[in-house]
Amino acid sequence: MLSKPEQANMNLEQAREMRASGVSYREIGRKLALTSSQLCRIRRVLSRAKAARTRLNSVDPGATDRDLPVTQSALPSGLRQTLKTLGYRTLGDLADRLADPDFPGLETLPGIGPHRARLVKGLLDQFGLLAGPGDLQAAVELLFPEFQETN
Repeated sequence: MLSKPEQANMNLEQAREMRASGVSYREIGRKLALTSSQLCRIRRVLSRAKAARTRLNSVDPGATDRDLPVTQSALPSGLRQTLKTLGYRTLGDLADRLADPDFPGLETLPGIGPHRARLVKGLLDQFGLLAGPGDLQAAVELLFPEFQETN
């Protein structure tokens, strides 16, 4: 059985997929059996994420998901503030730090436990920024440094 935060995160992921396919919030609430407050939270998180992307694209039309500020991400407020305090400005900063082989893991940072680390990794995975064995672009950039993106 999932804990309440894990269930809320799973509901958010399912709602994000359903919303991307064009399902209304009312239908999402019915299909996932959400209360009005749970649905309101999902709507607020998805709206924040969409607004952050819109803001980023209006400031810098060539910006990628790596340039999205951590403070404007879909992470919970306390976690966003903790990451900001630890010096992570963008999702790209986080992704680079996680890809560093000398980095022991997010769980070792103060204020971030296993659940919060899963939230961060899930967000990075959603944007395709989480390096892994199937990360073809990272493998190509490692072999051919001239293909690396420069800011």
